[in-house]
Amino acid sequence: MTDTHRSALRYTADITAEDIEGLARFIGRRIVQLRKGAGASGSEEERVGDALAQTVAALTGSAREVLGALADRAAEAGSEPGSPAAPQEGADGHAVEELMVRLSTLWRYLLTAAEAWSHLPDYDVARWRLDGHLDAEHEARDRWLAAGGAW
Repeated sequence: MTDTHRSALRYTADITAEDIEGLARFIGRRIVQLRKGAGASGSEEERVGDALAQTVAALTGSAREVLGALADRAAEAGSEPGSPAAPQEGADGHAVEELMVRLSTLWRYLLTAAEAWSHLPDYDVARWRLDGHLDAEHEARDRWLAAGGAW
């Protein structure tokens, strides 16, 4: 994903496994560079690189789990006779909302890990943005366009 820029991320629900893996690969490349400049074995840079690599791996794994759970919920909702594709209100809807909040939090943590390198050309600024800002921007755009204004 890091080499192919796609349409802008608009909602937390737009975050894909490809986005998560792409951002993790982007950070991984930076960690390799950090380690190359580390100097002696056991240096502070090396320890920071190791800690960041472990953190990113844990965040990426958790985000994959959440995406898997969301996919399972969507499949369950779509497989029941007469059920809409999206979960209905109630316990299942609440569970999906909790998963979305968790995904949003994990996404923010990954973006925080990459923030120092966000000025680099291979950072996908259209996709790797804070979802809360995206949701607000997208909804403001919709309201503006609905009112007849040009965006």
